[in-house]
Amino acid sequence: MKQSKILNIFLLGLSGAGKGSQALLLKSKFSLELINTGDLLRAIAENKTVFGQKLSAALKKGHLAPNWLTNYLWLNKLLYIPLNKGVILEGSPRSLEQATLLTEVFNWLGRTNYRAIYLKVSEKEVTKRLLARRICTNCGKIVSLELNPTLKKCPYCGGKLKCRADDTPDAIKNRIAFFHKEVKPVISYFQKQKRLIEINGEGTMEEVHYRILASLKSIK
Repeated sequence: MKQSKILNIFLLGLSGAGKGSQALLLKSKFSLELINTGDLLRAIAENKTVFGQKLSAALKKGHLAPNWLTNYLWLNKLLYIPLNKGVILEGSPRSLEQATLLTEVFNWLGRTNYRAIYLKVSEKEVTKRLLARRICTNCGKIVSLELNPTLKKCPYCGGKLKCRADDTPDAIKNRIAFFHKEVKPVISYFQKQKRLIEINGEGTMEEVHYRILASLKSIK
């Protein structure tokens, strides 16, 4: 398949909109390479270096990493992915600066068949989801307590569940404010390019996935 026909996806949305779940489903469906800048940043933040501690403190407050660091992380991953493999990017772009660099790089590589998928979910819904979100300390899987608030152990491996450091009420408010200030212009940017697909992100994971697949049929 020509590079210009290979599908590439940028997932956009509020924290808690379900980007991670949909990224994994789309990765499997279209055999895409996944670049998750959030996971890459959290891995750095867990290091006991001065750099890691500084980044960790920022993330816990709901602040975002600097553009230069985020750009370095996804670029470093992207440039080692074969051009005959499509890419799904979760966690970037989160600013106009990142979006313009991203499109410049993808166009330069010949990855011109790209779409930004915006999972639209209300602030009330994402806040509820994030406050119920837990991460397994053993296998790293994300688990929701919405249906079972008393759950203490990971249903996948039995490991201990903990609240993510950046899922506090204050941090969530900061991330929502950041989204409106920085990410909304990114959505407008792709909309003007006619590269945006807006999806209702509320409902079950399967319902949202079905909506995405239905929207992608027209461009595949």
